[in-house]
Amino acid sequence: MKKKGIRIGTVFFLIVATMVTTAIGTYYYVSQVINDIGRNQQMYQKLDLLNSVISRNYVLSINLVEGYDDIINGIASGYISGLGDEYSYYLDEKNFKAASSITIGNYVDIGVLYSYDPATGGIKVTLPKEGSPAKLAGIEKGDIILSINGTNVTEDGYRRAAAKLSGEPGSTVTLSVLKASNSEIVTFEITRVEYVPQTVAYRIIENGIGYININEFDKTTLSSFNAAVSQLTEKGAIGLVIDVRNNSVGDFSAVIDVLDRIMPSGIIVSVREQGSDTPTRYFSDDSNLMMPLTVIQNGETAGVAEVFSAALRDTEKAVVVGSVSKGVGVGQRDIPLSDGTAIRLSAYEYVTPAGERFNGVGITPNILVQLEEDKEALLPNLPEEDDVQLQMAVDQLKSMLGIQD
Repeated sequence: MKKKGIRIGTVFFLIVATMVTTAIGTYYYVSQVINDIGRNQQMYQKLDLLNSVISRNYVLSINLVEGYDDIINGIASGYISGLGDEYSYYLDEKNFKAASSITIGNYVDIGVLYSYDPATGGIKVTLPKEGSPAKLAGIEKGDIILSINGTNVTEDGYRRAAAKLSGEPGSTVTLSVLKASNSEIVTFEITRVEYVPQTVAYRIIENGIGYININEFDKTTLSSFNAAVSQLTEKGAIGLVIDVRNNSVGDFSAVIDVLDRIMPSGIIVSVREQGSDTPTRYFSDDSNLMMPLTVIQNGETAGVAEVFSAALRDTEKAVVVGSVSKGVGVGQRDIPLSDGTAIRLSAYEYVTPAGERFNGVGITPNILVQLEEDKEALLPNLPEEDDVQLQMAVDQLKSMLGIQD
Protein backbone atom coordinates (compact mmCIF):
# COMPACT_ATOMS: atom_id res chain seq x y z
CA MET A 1 0.00 0.00 0.00
CA LYS A 2 1.40 3.36 -1.04
CA LYS A 3 1.96 5.79 1.82
CA LYS A 4 0.43 9.25 1.55
CA GLY A 5 2.86 12.15 1.77
CA ILE A 6 3.29 15.81 1.02
CA ARG A 7 4.36 16.57 -2.48
CA ILE A 8 7.71 18.26 -3.07
CA GLY A 9 5.91 21.03 -5.00
CA THR A 10 3.61 21.73 -2.08
CA VAL A 11 6.55 21.93 0.33
CA PHE A 12 8.37 24.28 -2.04
CA PHE A 13 5.25 26.46 -2.36
CA LEU A 14 4.86 26.68 1.45
CA ILE A 15 8.51 27.62 1.87
CA VAL A 16 8.29 30.31 -0.79
CA ALA A 17 5.00 31.65 0.63
CA THR A 18 6.53 31.84 4.11
CA MET A 19 9.61 33.62 2.75
CA VAL A 20 7.47 36.12 0.83
CA THR A 21 5.25 36.83 3.86
CA THR A 22 8.30 37.28 6.08
CA ALA A 23 9.96 39.51 3.51
CA ILE A 24 6.88 41.71 3.20
CA GLY A 25 6.57 42.02 6.97
CA THR A 26 10.28 42.77 7.31
CA TYR A 27 10.08 45.33 4.52
CA TYR A 28 7.29 47.30 6.18
CA TYR A 29 8.96 47.07 9.59
CA VAL A 30 12.32 48.22 8.24
CA SER A 31 10.61 50.95 6.19
CA GLN A 32 8.94 52.23 9.35
CA VAL A 33 12.22 52.13 11.28
CA ILE A 34 14.03 53.94 8.47
CA ASN A 35 11.23 56.49 8.27
CA ASP A 36 11.47 57.09 12.04
CA ILE A 37 15.24 57.43 11.82
CA GLY A 38 14.82 59.85 8.92
CA ARG A 39 12.38 61.97 10.87
CA ASN A 40 14.64 62.02 13.92
CA GLN A 41 17.59 62.96 11.72
CA GLN A 42 15.62 65.86 10.26
CA MET A 43 14.83 67.07 13.77
CA TYR A 44 18.48 66.90 14.89
CA GLN A 45 19.66 68.58 11.68
CA LYS A 46 17.18 71.41 12.26
CA LEU A 47 18.46 71.95 15.80
CA ASP A 48 22.05 71.83 14.58
CA LEU A 49 21.25 74.38 11.86
CA LEU A 50 19.61 76.72 14.38
CA ASN A 51 22.56 76.39 16.74
CA SER A 52 24.99 77.15 13.91
CA VAL A 53 23.08 80.24 12.72
CA ILE A 54 22.65 81.60 16.25
CA SER A 55 26.32 81.04 17.07
CA ARG A 56 27.37 83.10 14.03
CA ASN A 57 24.74 85.86 14.18
CA TYR A 58 23.32 86.34 17.68
CA VAL A 59 24.67 89.67 18.92
CA LEU A 60 23.79 89.25 22.60
CA SER A 61 25.38 86.80 25.00
CA ILE A 62 23.90 83.63 26.46
CA ASN A 63 23.95 83.40 30.24
CA LEU A 64 26.46 80.66 31.04
CA VAL A 65 24.65 79.72 34.30
CA GLU A 66 21.00 79.54 33.24
CA GLY A 67 20.96 80.41 29.55
CA TYR A 68 21.53 76.94 28.16
CA ASP A 69 19.07 75.41 30.64
CA ASP A 70 16.47 77.87 29.39
CA ILE A 71 17.24 76.92 25.79
CA ILE A 72 16.90 73.20 26.55
CA ASN A 73 13.62 73.79 28.40
CA GLY A 74 12.40 75.88 25.49
CA ILE A 75 13.20 73.08 23.05
CA ALA A 76 11.32 70.57 25.24
CA SER A 77 8.35 72.92 25.59
CA GLY A 78 8.27 73.45 21.82
CA TYR A 79 8.34 69.71 21.18
CA ILE A 80 5.24 69.18 23.33
CA SER A 81 3.58 72.24 21.83
CA GLY A 82 4.26 70.81 18.37
CA LEU A 83 2.01 67.85 19.15
CA GLY A 84 -0.92 70.22 18.66
CA ASP A 85 -2.63 69.00 21.84
CA GLU A 86 -3.74 71.88 24.05
CA TYR A 87 -3.97 69.57 27.06
CA SER A 88 -0.32 68.45 26.97
CA TYR A 89 2.54 70.65 28.13
CA TYR A 90 6.08 70.63 29.51
CA LEU A 91 7.03 71.52 33.09
CA ASP A 92 10.61 72.49 33.82
CA GLU A 93 12.47 71.38 36.93
CA LYS A 94 11.43 74.37 39.05
CA ASN A 95 7.77 73.86 38.28
CA PHE A 96 7.70 70.13 38.89
CA LYS A 97 10.26 69.42 41.62
CA ALA A 98 9.38 72.37 43.81
CA ALA A 99 5.71 71.40 43.81
CA SER A 100 6.47 67.81 44.75
CA SER A 101 8.00 68.95 48.04
CA ILE A 102 4.89 70.78 49.24
CA THR A 103 2.63 69.14 51.83
CA ILE A 104 -0.97 70.33 51.83
CA GLY A 105 -2.03 68.74 55.13
CA ASN A 106 -5.58 69.59 56.24
CA TYR A 107 -5.75 72.75 54.19
CA VAL A 108 -8.83 73.88 52.30
CA ASP A 109 -8.76 75.37 48.83
CA ILE A 110 -10.58 78.35 47.36
CA GLY A 111 -12.71 76.13 45.14
CA VAL A 112 -11.38 76.21 41.59
CA LEU A 113 -10.38 73.56 39.10
CA TYR A 114 -7.49 74.75 36.99
CA SER A 115 -4.87 73.96 34.37
CA TYR A 116 -1.60 75.40 33.15
CA ASP A 117 -1.91 78.25 30.64
CA PRO A 118 1.11 78.05 28.28
CA ALA A 119 0.43 81.49 26.78
CA THR A 120 0.89 83.36 30.08
CA GLY A 121 2.52 80.75 32.32
CA GLY A 122 -0.35 81.37 34.72
CA ILE A 123 -3.07 79.27 36.30
CA LYS A 124 -6.20 79.06 34.13
CA VAL A 125 -9.50 78.55 35.92
CA THR A 126 -11.40 75.75 34.18
CA LEU A 127 -14.21 75.77 36.74
CA PRO A 128 -15.07 77.83 39.81
CA LYS A 129 -17.02 75.37 41.95
CA GLU A 130 -20.58 76.29 42.86
CA GLY A 131 -20.76 77.49 46.46
CA SER A 132 -16.99 77.96 46.74
CA PRO A 133 -15.20 81.07 48.07
CA ALA A 134 -13.74 81.69 44.60
CA LYS A 135 -17.16 81.58 42.90
CA LEU A 136 -18.70 83.84 45.52
CA ALA A 137 -15.82 86.31 45.14
CA GLY A 138 -16.40 86.61 41.38
CA ILE A 139 -13.78 84.27 39.87
CA GLU A 140 -15.08 83.00 36.51
CA LYS A 141 -14.28 80.23 34.07
CA GLY A 142 -11.39 81.24 31.80
CA ASP A 143 -9.86 83.71 34.28
CA ILE A 144 -6.07 83.40 34.59
CA ILE A 145 -4.34 83.76 37.95
CA LEU A 146 -1.10 85.65 37.33
CA SER A 147 0.20 86.07 40.86
CA ILE A 148 -0.54 84.77 44.37
CA ASN A 149 0.22 86.89 47.44
CA GLY A 150 2.35 89.19 45.29
CA THR A 151 4.52 86.44 43.76
CA ASN A 152 4.28 85.91 40.02
CA VAL A 153 3.19 82.38 39.06
CA THR A 154 5.89 82.08 36.39
CA GLU A 155 8.59 83.03 38.90
CA ASP A 156 7.29 80.71 41.59
CA GLY A 157 6.57 77.82 39.22
CA TYR A 158 3.10 76.70 38.18
CA ARG A 159 2.67 73.78 40.57
CA ARG A 160 4.24 75.47 43.56
CA ALA A 161 2.03 78.50 42.98
CA ALA A 162 -1.10 76.38 42.50
CA ALA A 163 -0.47 74.66 45.83
CA LYS A 164 -0.69 78.07 47.51
CA LEU A 165 -4.36 78.32 46.57
CA SER A 166 -4.90 76.02 49.55
CA GLY A 167 -4.30 77.01 53.15
CA GLU A 168 -5.61 77.00 56.69
CA PRO A 169 -9.37 77.55 57.07
CA GLY A 170 -10.00 81.24 57.74
CA SER A 171 -6.76 82.41 56.10
CA THR A 172 -6.80 84.79 53.14
CA VAL A 173 -5.05 84.73 49.79
CA THR A 174 -4.56 87.66 47.41
CA LEU A 175 -4.80 86.92 43.68
CA SER A 176 -3.95 89.02 40.65
CA VAL A 177 -6.31 87.77 37.94
CA LEU A 178 -6.53 88.41 34.21
CA LYS A 179 -10.28 88.43 33.58
CA ALA A 180 -11.57 86.40 30.64
CA SER A 181 -14.55 88.70 30.19
CA ASN A 182 -12.70 91.98 29.55
CA SER A 183 -8.91 91.22 29.66
CA GLU A 184 -8.48 93.51 32.68
CA ILE A 185 -6.25 92.58 35.63
CA VAL A 186 -8.25 92.52 38.86
CA THR A 187 -7.13 91.88 42.44
CA PHE A 188 -9.14 89.49 44.61
CA GLU A 189 -8.73 88.83 48.33
CA ILE A 190 -10.38 85.52 49.13
CA THR A 191 -10.89 83.89 52.52
CA ARG A 192 -10.41 80.12 52.52
CA VAL A 193 -13.34 78.34 54.17
CA GLU A 194 -14.64 74.79 54.24
CA TYR A 195 -17.50 74.27 51.81
CA VAL A 196 -19.47 71.48 50.15
CA PRO A 197 -19.39 71.73 46.33
CA GLN A 198 -22.88 72.10 44.86
CA THR A 199 -22.48 69.86 41.82
CA VAL A 200 -26.18 68.98 41.51
CA ALA A 201 -29.27 71.19 41.33
CA TYR A 202 -32.82 69.92 40.78
CA ARG A 203 -36.46 70.89 40.53
CA ILE A 204 -39.85 69.78 39.21
CA ILE A 205 -40.43 71.30 35.79
CA GLU A 206 -44.05 70.26 35.51
CA ASN A 207 -46.30 67.40 36.53
CA GLY A 208 -44.36 64.14 36.30
CA ILE A 209 -41.17 65.72 34.89
CA GLY A 210 -38.10 66.21 37.08
CA TYR A 211 -34.99 68.16 36.14
CA ILE A 212 -31.42 67.55 37.37
CA ASN A 213 -28.49 69.76 36.46
CA ILE A 214 -24.97 68.32 36.96
CA ASN A 215 -22.35 71.05 36.60
CA GLU A 216 -19.40 68.84 37.57
CA PHE A 217 -18.64 65.21 38.40
CA ASP A 218 -16.74 64.90 41.67
CA LYS A 219 -16.71 62.65 44.74
CA THR A 220 -19.90 64.28 46.11
CA THR A 221 -21.94 63.99 42.90
CA LEU A 222 -23.28 60.45 43.34
CA SER A 223 -24.74 61.11 46.78
CA SER A 224 -26.17 64.46 45.61
CA PHE A 225 -27.63 62.79 42.51
CA ASN A 226 -29.26 60.05 44.60
CA ALA A 227 -30.73 62.66 46.94
CA ALA A 228 -32.09 64.59 43.95
CA VAL A 229 -33.72 61.48 42.46
CA SER A 230 -35.27 60.62 45.84
CA GLN A 231 -36.66 64.13 46.38
CA LEU A 232 -38.02 64.41 42.84
CA THR A 233 -39.65 60.96 43.05
CA GLU A 234 -41.36 61.95 46.26
CA LYS A 235 -42.71 65.02 44.45
CA GLY A 236 -44.20 62.85 41.71
CA ALA A 237 -41.50 62.71 39.04
CA ILE A 238 -41.82 59.68 36.76
CA GLY A 239 -39.22 60.83 34.22
CA LEU A 240 -36.04 62.91 34.38
CA VAL A 241 -34.24 65.46 32.25
CA ILE A 242 -30.52 65.43 33.10
CA ASP A 243 -28.64 68.55 32.02
CA VAL A 244 -24.84 68.38 31.52
CA ARG A 245 -24.49 71.53 29.44
CA ASN A 246 -21.28 73.48 30.24
CA ASN A 247 -20.05 70.50 32.29
CA SER A 248 -16.46 70.57 31.10
CA VAL A 249 -14.34 69.10 33.90
CA GLY A 250 -14.66 66.28 36.34
CA ASP A 251 -13.43 63.10 37.92
CA PHE A 252 -13.52 59.92 35.84
CA SER A 253 -14.37 57.60 38.77
CA ALA A 254 -17.24 59.92 39.74
CA VAL A 255 -18.90 59.71 36.33
CA ILE A 256 -18.49 55.92 36.36
CA ASP A 257 -20.27 55.79 39.74
CA VAL A 258 -23.18 57.92 38.52
CA LEU A 259 -23.53 55.92 35.29
CA ASP A 260 -23.45 52.66 37.24
CA ARG A 261 -26.39 54.02 39.26
CA ILE A 262 -28.34 54.89 36.10
CA MET A 263 -27.51 52.14 33.58
CA PRO A 264 -28.39 48.44 33.42
CA SER A 265 -25.56 45.90 33.09
CA GLY A 266 -23.19 46.57 30.21
CA ILE A 267 -20.12 48.50 29.11
CA ILE A 268 -20.00 52.10 30.31
CA VAL A 269 -16.79 53.11 28.52
CA SER A 270 -13.48 51.70 27.33
CA VAL A 271 -10.14 53.39 27.92
CA ARG A 272 -7.45 52.95 25.27
CA GLU A 273 -3.76 53.47 26.01
CA GLN A 274 -0.76 53.55 23.69
CA GLY A 275 1.10 50.24 23.64
CA SER A 276 -1.78 48.23 25.09
CA ASP A 277 -3.39 45.56 22.90
CA THR A 278 -6.68 45.60 24.80
CA PRO A 279 -8.55 48.58 26.26
CA THR A 280 -9.65 48.72 29.88
CA ARG A 281 -13.43 48.34 30.06
CA TYR A 282 -15.69 49.70 32.78
CA PHE A 283 -19.03 48.00 33.43
CA SER A 284 -22.34 48.75 35.07
CA ASP A 285 -24.11 46.18 37.23
CA ASP A 286 -27.75 45.03 36.95
CA SER A 287 -29.31 47.69 39.19
CA ASN A 288 -30.40 50.79 37.31
CA LEU A 289 -32.64 53.83 37.43
CA MET A 290 -36.06 52.57 36.39
CA MET A 291 -37.52 55.65 34.72
CA PRO A 292 -37.30 57.26 31.27
CA LEU A 293 -34.53 59.80 30.78
CA THR A 294 -33.45 62.52 28.41
CA VAL A 295 -30.05 64.22 28.52
CA ILE A 296 -29.17 67.74 27.35
CA GLN A 297 -25.65 68.59 26.19
CA ASN A 298 -24.03 71.49 24.33
CA GLY A 299 -20.75 72.53 22.75
CA GLU A 300 -19.18 73.08 26.17
CA THR A 301 -20.01 69.58 27.41
CA ALA A 302 -16.55 68.01 27.56
CA GLY A 303 -14.43 65.15 28.89
CA VAL A 304 -16.12 62.84 31.36
CA ALA A 305 -19.44 64.62 30.75
CA GLU A 306 -19.16 63.42 27.14
CA VAL A 307 -18.55 59.91 28.48
CA PHE A 308 -21.82 60.37 30.40
CA SER A 309 -23.86 61.42 27.35
CA ALA A 310 -22.32 58.81 25.05
CA ALA A 311 -22.89 55.90 27.44
CA LEU A 312 -26.57 56.72 27.86
CA ARG A 313 -27.02 57.36 24.13
CA ASP A 314 -25.22 54.22 22.94
CA THR A 315 -27.03 51.92 25.38
CA GLU A 316 -30.36 53.60 24.55
CA LYS A 317 -30.93 54.33 28.22
CA ALA A 318 -31.61 57.97 27.35
CA VAL A 319 -32.39 60.20 24.39
CA VAL A 320 -29.67 62.85 24.09
CA VAL A 321 -30.76 66.32 22.96
CA GLY A 322 -28.75 69.44 22.14
CA SER A 323 -25.69 70.34 20.07
CA VAL A 324 -22.53 68.39 19.31
CA SER A 325 -20.29 68.25 22.39
CA LYS A 326 -16.77 69.71 22.59
CA GLY A 327 -14.77 66.58 21.75
CA VAL A 328 -12.34 66.20 24.66
CA GLY A 329 -11.93 62.45 24.50
CA VAL A 330 -8.49 62.15 26.11
CA GLY A 331 -7.15 62.21 29.66
CA GLN A 332 -3.76 63.34 30.93
CA ARG A 333 -1.04 62.05 33.25
CA ASP A 334 2.03 63.71 34.73
CA ILE A 335 5.08 61.77 33.55
CA PRO A 336 8.36 62.54 35.38
CA LEU A 337 11.52 62.59 33.28
CA SER A 338 14.90 61.36 34.50
CA ASP A 339 16.35 64.88 34.77
CA GLY A 340 13.71 66.03 37.27
CA THR A 341 11.45 67.74 34.75
CA ALA A 342 8.09 66.37 33.67
CA ILE A 343 5.46 66.48 30.98
CA ARG A 344 1.72 66.46 31.31
CA LEU A 345 0.67 64.27 28.42
CA SER A 346 -2.56 63.00 26.93
CA ALA A 347 -1.94 59.34 27.72
CA TYR A 348 -5.32 57.64 27.39
CA GLU A 349 -8.43 57.95 25.24
CA TYR A 350 -12.11 57.29 25.93
CA VAL A 351 -14.05 54.99 23.60
CA THR A 352 -17.85 54.86 23.79
CA PRO A 353 -19.82 51.59 24.19
CA ALA A 354 -20.47 51.65 20.42
CA GLY A 355 -16.73 51.91 19.73
CA GLU A 356 -16.68 55.62 18.90
CA ARG A 357 -13.49 57.65 19.46
CA PHE A 358 -14.71 61.21 19.87
CA ASN A 359 -11.63 63.31 20.61
CA GLY A 360 -11.66 66.38 18.38
CA VAL A 361 -15.04 65.34 16.98
CA GLY A 362 -17.54 65.39 19.84
CA ILE A 363 -20.61 63.36 20.67
CA THR A 364 -23.54 63.85 18.31
CA PRO A 365 -26.88 63.83 20.14
CA ASN A 366 -29.90 61.80 19.03
CA ILE A 367 -31.74 65.06 18.35
CA LEU A 368 -29.80 68.14 17.24
CA VAL A 369 -31.16 71.38 18.70
CA GLN A 370 -29.08 74.57 18.62
CA LEU A 371 -29.41 77.27 21.26
CA GLU A 372 -28.67 80.84 20.24
CA GLU A 373 -25.31 82.11 21.51
CA ASP A 374 -26.73 84.97 23.57
CA LYS A 375 -29.16 82.60 25.27
CA GLU A 376 -26.51 79.96 25.85
CA ALA A 377 -24.48 82.56 27.75
CA LEU A 378 -27.31 82.78 30.31
CA LEU A 379 -27.13 79.09 31.27
CA PRO A 380 -27.95 77.70 33.78
CA ASN A 381 -30.27 80.64 34.52
CA LEU A 382 -31.95 80.86 31.13
CA PRO A 383 -35.77 81.09 31.50
CA GLU A 384 -37.49 77.84 30.53
CA GLU A 385 -39.62 79.51 27.86
CA ASP A 386 -36.43 80.61 26.01
CA ASP A 387 -34.63 77.27 26.34
CA VAL A 388 -35.44 75.32 23.16
CA GLN A 389 -33.09 72.48 24.12
CA LEU A 390 -34.87 71.98 27.43
CA GLN A 391 -38.25 72.20 25.73
CA MET A 392 -37.24 69.48 23.26
CA ALA A 393 -35.92 67.27 26.07
CA VAL A 394 -39.20 67.67 27.96
CA ASP A 395 -41.28 66.96 24.83
CA GLN A 396 -39.29 63.78 24.18
CA LEU A 397 -39.75 62.68 27.77
CA LYS A 398 -43.49 63.29 27.58
CA SER A 399 -43.67 61.19 24.44
CA MET A 400 -41.78 58.38 26.15
CA LEU A 401 -44.12 58.60 29.15
CA GLY A 402 -47.29 58.94 27.08
CA ILE A 403 -48.13 62.32 28.67
CA GLN A 404 -50.53 64.42 26.62
CA ASP A 405 -50.40 68.23 26.73
